[in-house]
Amino acid sequence: MKKIVLSSLLTAVLMLVLFLFGTGYYVGNYAVHFGLERGTAEHPQEPPRAYALLMPPEARRYTKPDAPAENWQVESRDDLHLKLHATHFSPGVPSNKWVIVVHGYGCTEANSWYIAANYLQMGWHVLTPDLRASGKSEGRYLTMGYRESDDLELWASRIAQEYPKAKVVLHGVSMGAATVMIAAGKENLPRNVVAAVEDCGYTSAYDELAGQLTSSFRIPAFPMMDLLDWRCRRVAGFSLHDAVPIEAVRHARVPLLFIHGTKDTLVPPEMAQELYDAADAPVKELLYIDGAAHAAASQKDQETYFRTVARFVAPYVDP
Repeated sequence: MKKIVLSSLLTAVLMLVLFLFGTGYYVGNYAVHFGLERGTAEHPQEPPRAYALLMPPEARRYTKPDAPAENWQVESRDDLHLKLHATHFSPGVPSNKWVIVVHGYGCTEANSWYIAANYLQMGWHVLTPDLRASGKSEGRYLTMGYRESDDLELWASRIAQEYPKAKVVLHGVSMGAATVMIAAGKENLPRNVVAAVEDCGYTSAYDELAGQLTSSFRIPAFPMMDLLDWRCRRVAGFSLHDAVPIEAVRHARVPLLFIHGTKDTLVPPEMAQELYDAADAPVKELLYIDGAAHAAASQKDQETYFRTVARFVAPYVDP
């Protein structure tokens, strides 16, 4: 009798473990494909479904800057050897001032054109890349700024090689801001990069997604985040713990300007303060734009936004 009971108990435990494993596998896979994988059979360049639900194609209307433009291409340095695309806009006047404007999650370079147009008016060269797995660049999975930061370093190196006198500023929004912050802490960042601007970036990919699970979906972070990270490592080839801007800014090699909207419900404004406090940059500054929602600070108060940016970077780009 005891053997039967023990056997039944072991069988029940085994079935429970298999059920939990199978459920975790399914949930983790679904989350990765829903949130990080881009493209469908009909539309291979379509952003992840999580973004497409929030921003359908008919809502994606952007005005390209009225400036001379040329297409650039580089190949990623990792084992994937992805072909990466960007557009170089010229200001029409001689200038050694350059900015790389980095778009956010699910977006393309077109989302950077509004900021690009303002830099062009100030007489800057502008490079607007499509991050990997975005727009015209190759790639299947977003990595929340982790591998994108390597690609950003590559774009900066391309500018430095072709324009040795260029003084380059990195300017990113949301996931692009995370990309900029991670790049700003890299040892091999070209010396031509002289400052960085991050707009509404998160402290870490793990904390940002965990916060959204609990606040927006009322789902406990444990064990969902562990399942998601497990499948990220297996499917997308990176861990959410790899994309940690707050650790990168502790080793920032260039001055950092932090910008955040006070009405940001996607990336809490408190994260900006945490990033600012953690940053060990040569110079740092924090600007809050009152009433601005996520990724909307540059449009909510355009004058304050770009006046602050111009003042902050001036000592590093002006002759």
